[in-house]
Amino acid sequence: MTEGKRTQEDGLKADRAWKKTKQPGIEYREHPTRRYGPGPDRYFRIRIKVDGRDRAMGIGWASEGKTVDDAAARLVALRDARRTGEGARTPEELRETNRAEAEAKRARAVTAEKAATTLSGFWEKNYWPSAQTKTARTVETELRYYGKWLAPVLGDVPLSKIGPDHIEELVASLVKAGKTAGTVSKVTGLFGAVWSRAKLKDYVSGDCPVQRVARPKVDNRRVRFLTPAEATALLDGLRERSESVYGEAVLSLFGGLRAGEVFNLTWADVNLAQGTLTLRDTKNGKTRFAYVTPEMRTVLESRMKDGQEPSGHVFPTKSGTRKEYVSGSFDRTVAALGLNKGVTDARQKVVFHTLRHTFASWLVQRGVPLYEVATLLGHGSIAMTTRYAHLAPGSVKAAAMSLTGALDVKTARVHELHGRFRKASGGGEPVDED
Repeated sequence: MTEGKRTQEDGLKADRAWKKTKQPGIEYREHPTRRYGPGPDRYFRIRIKVDGRDRAMGIGWASEGKTVDDAAARLVALRDARRTGEGARTPEELRETNRAEAEAKRARAVTAEKAATTLSGFWEKNYWPSAQTKTARTVETELRYYGKWLAPVLGDVPLSKIGPDHIEELVASLVKAGKTAGTVSKVTGLFGAVWSRAKLKDYVSGDCPVQRVARPKVDNRRVRFLTPAEATALLDGLRERSESVYGEAVLSLFGGLRAGEVFNLTWADVNLAQGTLTLRDTKNGKTRFAYVTPEMRTVLESRMKDGQEPSGHVFPTKSGTRKEYVSGSFDRTVAALGLNKGVTDARQKVVFHTLRHTFASWLVQRGVPLYEVATLLGHGSIAMTTRYAHLAPGSVKAAAMSLTGALDVKTARVHELHGRFRKASGGGEPVDED
């Protein structure tokens, strides 16, 4: 219990401890041991009659800077309020007013501190600690983008002051450095993630300024897929380097799995009797099924062990945990085969995701309807799958060629209508009956 509260409670019961000052209604008591200046430390209080009863209110210790004048000012304020009917009229009301003012002062201080917090300050104390729950690769990427792009351009700017002009400066620095539209999107996207967390913590308000800035358009759709000969060479090369990476590649090539879906796969998700894989925690958050081909079955059966724990990952790290990224063996095999030799467009380069793209491309080439391909890929919208439409065997070309001669037919139709109109009306312009 604080000294002030103890004084308020004991108040009038300890009259012998209190001494009057020269100013009526103001008293003090001395600390038994603590000294302040030439004498003992003094605690001041005021006394005032309210509805015929004595009320006491502590003011504070001299060592805290309180004086008789402070007590007198409080007493005068109470008396004035009782006379005018405005403001706190009793010690209880005054204490409540003081408490509210103190809380408001603290709130203003917090608001001012948040408004002055720079991007770097918020990143270090708030965003970065929360980001540690993400995958190791995501953490590494975000730290790289922050250190190389966000911090140099925006690090010293108060987060609440960052507007479209600052984002335009950020985008300009990326474009000047020759970065792709995809990189620009990822860096500004990271700023958007920081802004979202800052908004959640009441550091900023309103829409993210990134939304009001024009950025280079992004088209990261991969157009490269493997031929059967290339796929065979790649799988053979992977098998020589790593059975594990080879198996991961087989599941992606023949099942359409993303790398993350391969890494998430546990033995509880494998049902060889029904020939299915249950893919959980996919990119769009939905569970879907992949169907086990003979190539996939051979890989899975070769990795099964007696007493296999259902919760164990099918392709774990050496320590038995979930993998976070594709092994470097994949890139080394691609390089050894020269699949990316002379390729500068990132969309044309062979990466692990090319296997999933090849899975979809081969299906469409074999006449599988786009709707079924979309289901197998787990696309949230058929629009995402239409990129493969041009691979369908002759169907798209046939649709386009169906317009051959359309102009002649239309012209003939117009002449026919024109003749019918003139015959019926005896002249004038033809009526468009369409």
